Amino acid sequence: MASIQARTSRGKKYWSIVESRRINGQPRTVILEYLGTATTLLERLQREDSFVLKSYSHGDTAALVNAAIELDIVSIINKHVPRGKDGSKPTRDGLTVGGSLLLAALGRACHPTSKLGWYDWCQNTSLEYCLQAQFKNLDSQHFWDQMNALPTEAIASIENEILQKLIPAYGVDLDCLFFDTTNFFTFIATDNKRCNLPQLGKNKQHRYDLRQIGMALLVSRKEHFPLFRHTYRGNKNDGALFREIFTALVTRLKALSPEITRITLVFDKGNNSKANFKLIDAEAGLHYVGGLVSSYFKDLILEANSKFEITEIDGEAVPVYKIKREVWGRERTCVVTISAQLLEGQVRGIEQSLGKRFTLLNKLKQQLENPKSRSSYGEPALTHKIKKIIHGQFIDDILRFEIFMLNTGKLSFSYRVDDDAFDKLKREILGRKILVTNRHEWTSGEIIVAYRGQANVEFAFRDVKNPHHLAIRPQFHWTDQKLEVHFFICMIAYLLASCIFSKAKTKSGYIHNMNQLMEDLRRVRLASVRAESSQKIKYQFEEIPKTLKSLLPVLGVSQENLRPKVNFSDYT
Repeated sequence: MASIQARTSRGKKYWSIVESRRINGQPRTVILEYLGTATTLLERLQREDSFVLKSYSHGDTAALVNAAIELDIVSIINKHVPRGKDGSKPTRDGLTVGGSLLLAALGRACHPTSKLGWYDWCQNTSLEYCLQAQFKNLDSQHFWDQMNALPTEAIASIENEILQKLIPAYGVDLDCLFFDTTNFFTFIATDNKRCNLPQLGKNKQHRYDLRQIGMALLVSRKEHFPLFRHTYRGNKNDGALFREIFTALVTRLKALSPEITRITLVFDKGNNSKANFKLIDAEAGLHYVGGLVSSYFKDLILEANSKFEITEIDGEAVPVYKIKREVWGRERTCVVTISAQLLEGQVRGIEQSLGKRFTLLNKLKQQLENPKSRSSYGEPALTHKIKKIIHGQFIDDILRFEIFMLNTGKLSFSYRVDDDAFDKLKREILGRKILVTNRHEWTSGEIIVAYRGQANVEFAFRDVKNPHHLAIRPQFHWTDQKLEVHFFICMIAYLLASCIFSKAKTKSGYIHNMNQLMEDLRRVRLASVRAESSQKIKYQFEEIPKTLKSLLPVLGVSQENLRPKVNFSDYT
């Protein structure tokens, strides 16, 4: 228990707050606070001291730093950075390459910005306090130099080592892993010849005028941990890419689990082809669930239409037809199912496509029937022209046209939608999904549930395209090496966010998504309090929302543990 004690020095009496403690087994009096003389103490009590207050965003920063220390991110990166001519690892502003890349990843996770804007973000967070370091010299040149020191060929080995720590620490379930691709547009000029990754292609955000970079991603079923990442040229299609990276993908799967038979690789129909399945079949023990393009297997769909059985999947009654049959030279289990959501989307897409073709057909018809127009077609040429306009999946089956001669001697045409054919298409073809697997022992429900898990990759893509947290864009790099390292930094950011999200869900029952978690943690602020008459600074939380009080200790964030257990200086 604390008490007030006086001591005399040079004839003056001084007061202190003391406490009796045992040190090395002996009782000792420990001074907790010097109060000064009685006069000084009276002045302190009578004076209304003013305070200097500052407040920093703390929750997200501290939780991510704890996760990075747990996985030993900095040390693993530094292990793969080549030594310089003098035999030492490169450093800049007192930081190793691993330290700088981790700082960049923390900024990317919390507030995606340019490297130039990184310190503006840092000043408003508790990062310097948490890591007991000063980062005011960290400008864009600092990050570019540190990124340049990391060889791109070392990235896969770094990722492997990090994952070897991640999987047992977080109990990552490897039963079903989901693979897919996406792309990110850039503002790299088309005449920039210093890079090959950015290319014009079919952009998923409809920016066809800009060069883009593709990214393939493999994620886990729970919490969507990123387990494999590959950046590629923006003009490469999914099928060709799958063949190109298949060996690297299988190598990663074997690194994740010595028993590859435990893993089921799930991928969508865009990655499927006869050549791709030949690669998969040659890899002994690899299990898969994939999708087939329905238009290539109409006979299977027509066979299924009369043999559907209703199966309950996640409380939903789903028409299902399961059969073993030869597909591309090998017996596979096929499951045909009907999706009302897919049917609705396909009908909507067909109607939009019809509208575009109506516009083109009307324009051609007006041109042909305009008395002042000199345009004239023979019947074969006009037929070819019209077929070219209406060509498209399902459109050829329902859009009819007839050519006739005008009074002027010129040819024109009429067109219409064949309602009977459209109704038959809806009734017999649309909304059908064909799944294929070598998990012959699985039930139809297990196969369908596994394939539905493909949405996990879409959730990951949604997160890394969120402009507020974790976004891969904006990127301000224009060489392939910098772009590769930038994507690596962004995946470290996403991995750390996945770690704290996993803990929040499993240990605290957090029910929202990853983006909301980052927002909630950002609202947890740390205040520094200093009396103007003193240089001593105290740190304490601002009032914490009640909904987060049980969450923070799970992530290692508490008043008793404001700083990580390991100093950042240990990693520099």
